[in-house]
Amino acid sequence: MLRRARQQRSAGDLPGADATMTSYLAIHPDALDATLMLAHLKVAEHDPAAALTLLRHALDLSPNSPDANNTLGTLLLEDRHYPEAMDRFETVLAIASTDSNARAGEQAAADALALQAKSAGHPEAALLCLEHALERLPGNVDLLTNAGIVAGELHLNARAEHFFTAALAADSHSARTLYAAGRAATDAGHLVEAERYLRAYLALRPQDATAYFGLGRVLLMQLKTADAQAAFERSIALKPVQSESYYQLGVLAAEAGRDAEASELFTKTLARAPAHAGALTGLGQIADRARDFALARRHLEAATQSDPEYQPAHYYLGLTLARLGEQARSSDELARATQLATLQQSKAAPVRSEASIP
Repeated sequence: MLRRARQQRSAGDLPGADATMTSYLAIHPDALDATLMLAHLKVAEHDPAAALTLLRHALDLSPNSPDANNTLGTLLLEDRHYPEAMDRFETVLAIASTDSNARAGEQAAADALALQAKSAGHPEAALLCLEHALERLPGNVDLLTNAGIVAGELHLNARAEHFFTAALAADSHSARTLYAAGRAATDAGHLVEAERYLRAYLALRPQDATAYFGLGRVLLMQLKTADAQAAFERSIALKPVQSESYYQLGVLAAEAGRDAEASELFTKTLARAPAHAGALTGLGQIADRARDFALARRHLEAATQSDPEYQPAHYYLGLTLARLGEQARSSDELARATQLATLQQSKAAPVRSEASIP
């Protein structure tokens, strides 16, 4: 009857195979192979409730059955019962650590549960979930990378570096890991490591405009101005809509006293991002230097309205208002700039940056 059911299933006769196995189990209710076959038939027939009942019976008969545990785990995963699904896959991994179905299921369930925890505002729980899965799947590059990303977001920089290093030890050519490690190192202020990771990533993905922008930022923070400019220019060459690259090139041109070039670059930035506070502030500074204080004021007020917490806009607006003789408003803007600088340099609030890796 088992052979007949297999033949019926292979021929696409699912109802016939179902009827055969149901008849068989009516006589032999504790036959494990038949119970599992009927459970698989119920899955194929889109009857998960019946499949769950059969699988739980199969586990009563054989608690360590890889087939029963993996199939039940998959159904639980699809129904978003992630912890219960992980329990099933981990039962298999405890006795067969190389089981490919259990390994894939454990990773998928852990990733889904971690994402659920992050979305609910519990990144610490997400990290614990990933670390738990890594106890069963040591060396899993995706889990290590995800754990590194979450640890970095929690400012646990040493742990993030540990996860990324372990992931790259398992696969030194994982582009996703290299990019994530570069972003985390940038956020942590570990600029040498960030440059190394991003250059390694770009060796694998040389057409990634966003990564060139990220590398440019890291080089700029290391005062490698010429290299940073080349990276921003490469970013634009690959993807001309990179507004942040135009902005950073504008800042470099303005700092070098090339105001006409800087103005053009800031204008290009605003063509793509009309509310860009940094570009508006840059144009305000250029107008102020040209002694067109009315134009400077318009640009700088627009910048403060666009981003009320962008400290440079308040500072330069305060200076421009003083030149226009509006001392009271000037004092207010300079006081606000001082307040923002103090806040943003405190441990409770990191310094804001107009540009960040997209």
